[in-house]
Amino acid sequence: MAKSFFLTPEKTLERKVREALLAKRIEEHLKKEEILFLYLNQIFFGEGAYGVGAAAETYFRKPVEALTLPEMALLAGLPQAPSRYSPSDHPDRAKDRQRYVLTRMAAVGFITKAEAVQAVSEPITVYMGKEYKAVAPFFVESLRQLLVQKLGESKVLDGGLRIETSLDFKAQVEAQNQVREGLRQVDKRQGWRGALKHLASQQEMDAFQTDARKKLLHEKAPVRVILPEGRLKGEKAMEIVHRRDAGGKMVSNVPDYVTKGQIVDAVVTKIDDLAGLAFVRAAEMQALIDVQDMSWARKPDPLVSFEHAGLVIKPSMVVKPGDVIRIRVKSDLFASDRLSHPAPPPPKKKGKKEPPPPVNLSLPPFDQYAGASLEQEPLVEGALLSIDQKTQDVIAMVGGFDFKRNEFNRTIQAQRQTGSSFKAVIYASALDKGYTPASTVTDAPTVYGHDSTDNESQDEEEAKKWKPHNYGNQFLGEVLFRTALIRSMNIPTVKILDDIGIDWATEYARRFGIFSPLNNDLSLALGSSGVTLYEMTKVFSQFGRGGKRTRPVVLHKVTDHDGKILLQDMSLDKRFEKELSALDVKFEEKRKAALLGAAARIAAEAAQGDKGGTVALKHKVPFLYFEDPEQLLSPQTAYLITSILMGTSQEEGGTALRARALGRPLAAKTGTTNGYFDTWFMGYTNQIATGVWVGFDEEKSLGVGEAGGRTALPIWLEYMKYAHKDLPPEPFPVPTGIVFANIDNQTGKLASSSTGQVIRQAFLIGTEPKVL
Repeated sequence: MAKSFFLTPEKTLERKVREALLAKRIEEHLKKEEILFLYLNQIFFGEGAYGVGAAAETYFRKPVEALTLPEMALLAGLPQAPSRYSPSDHPDRAKDRQRYVLTRMAAVGFITKAEAVQAVSEPITVYMGKEYKAVAPFFVESLRQLLVQKLGESKVLDGGLRIETSLDFKAQVEAQNQVREGLRQVDKRQGWRGALKHLASQQEMDAFQTDARKKLLHEKAPVRVILPEGRLKGEKAMEIVHRRDAGGKMVSNVPDYVTKGQIVDAVVTKIDDLAGLAFVRAAEMQALIDVQDMSWARKPDPLVSFEHAGLVIKPSMVVKPGDVIRIRVKSDLFASDRLSHPAPPPPKKKGKKEPPPPVNLSLPPFDQYAGASLEQEPLVEGALLSIDQKTQDVIAMVGGFDFKRNEFNRTIQAQRQTGSSFKAVIYASALDKGYTPASTVTDAPTVYGHDSTDNESQDEEEAKKWKPHNYGNQFLGEVLFRTALIRSMNIPTVKILDDIGIDWATEYARRFGIFSPLNNDLSLALGSSGVTLYEMTKVFSQFGRGGKRTRPVVLHKVTDHDGKILLQDMSLDKRFEKELSALDVKFEEKRKAALLGAAARIAAEAAQGDKGGTVALKHKVPFLYFEDPEQLLSPQTAYLITSILMGTSQEEGGTALRARALGRPLAAKTGTTNGYFDTWFMGYTNQIATGVWVGFDEEKSLGVGEAGGRTALPIWLEYMKYAHKDLPPEPFPVPTGIVFANIDNQTGKLASSSTGQVIRQAFLIGTEPKVL
């Protein structure tokens, strides 16, 4: 008790001495029953249960007072080694331990020998622990850290608190599923990394299948009955599963503890290259993998795009008998269009010999096998953060593929280059510097550099020059401001930043809440700075909220066991309170200085009879004059950038055309960094803002062609479809001061009868085109 209450589990002589001294003090002040009471309410019993009360609820779904003697004896045996004697993982060991406890109880007179024999002979029902952390582990851990910071660890872990969070459970489950599935698809395009391991003997294969069944049963069954001999009720010898209907027709080859779509470990038992089939076995299921369902498994090569890589045409190119692989269960019965409907022979040509007769394949009885496809665990990582635009609730947070594999939360901890997704910040700041959606920018090769002021060589000077280029190295000449953003053009973006100034754009980024370090050069335009998904999602959310600050809420309320409110309405911003406060302090200093300067300027201009100074100054630094400190950007500018970002999914040449499938008004931006290291998709409707990032933790290429619209967008789209399924389509509200004009999408002038492509575009009143 001294160790568990006051010390750490480290194995040192100093800790042992302290433990002995504390134990002696405890003995002097507490009775044995009191010590045992404290110990039993503190010790770990496995399955996330601390204390005997929690253990009773976890394993038997009843309060400790209602436990039977066999149940109490089983729990009493757990603290020595909860994993080793786990009734869910090792029922035989748990039964042996229970038998030992009951024998000792009889030996010292707590129960009679007859009672011990009776307790040992009774079957015992054990429930599986509920994996709540498996649903939202990254969210739960980030919230736990915030709560510990505010309330202290003992209060959070042992205080019996009721915690009401912002999370939408169903949306979170869908987000997690889509991130995992999306990363699997990206990972497959990387290529096949090989089998998990190879089993050389039949003995190894038999042991593998036995362990596989135990694991699958454990994952599936919510309750297990341990029989007196220590085995589970229903446990039987391994046999291949074949289920038939009343008429004798085969209906399934999948065991009832495996579901369609589940990914399981299997052993390759046979290869038939002629038929293009791989035979596999997973526990009591035998299945076939069609070569078409492993055609993606090329050798990894990031320099060759998936489309141009050779596809697998024979199973032996990928696996061999004895290989342990991961498979997805596709169907109860195997079926193959390729084998059921062979291609017709080519037509006979004059002067040509008859084609050889088709090979007579000796195919296995398909109705004896389940259908499966080849899978592998992704190395590529990803993250998703989703915010309710009305309530500011964080409704979904996925920090990576698997929390058990890596607890690093990529939504709030990973600073990664943003690529073209950062362009939205550049263009928003340019709109407040005098640009309009119809302004023109030249898209032509440009070299940026500086004159040498020392004796550096010409080669060294050339190395300092930078020549940005567009994706595909195409140049369009004069393009509209809106077109440059919709098509994510690099050179126009760099020119815009060069014109408005790096400091101006950086000031806007800081005002939006980006506190990560930003590069102080023109590469800022192309997203060369590392920023978190949390920061970027907030930026886009704020665009969609009419320029209003977004404070992502993660906690609604914390109450103690007496119902007293301890915390209320806590934002994820609390995690970055120091960084965000520093930004607010700097902004307030600039705002006060600007107001003082404005007052002096107005007074001077008024003395000269000029009353327009205030308007001119507001145009120069508009966000310094908002009376509401939560208004980060003018509603008009926020709507203009939203209206342009809507074009990315609606207009030809837009980088987010696939997002159009959402079927409602949306604004979005893709992002891809040099070498395809980081890919992003940021998008929002009037109801939900969501950001997705995909990449490797160690920062390496995802492969040629793996841009944000291909890797991150599908995850975003499928999640957003689900998140909006019960929501009506909503247009973005148009603020006062906005007018619409039909313009020529080539020239930016008012459209006429001869205009090739007419676009209806929003403008700040007074800036719309006036001439054809």
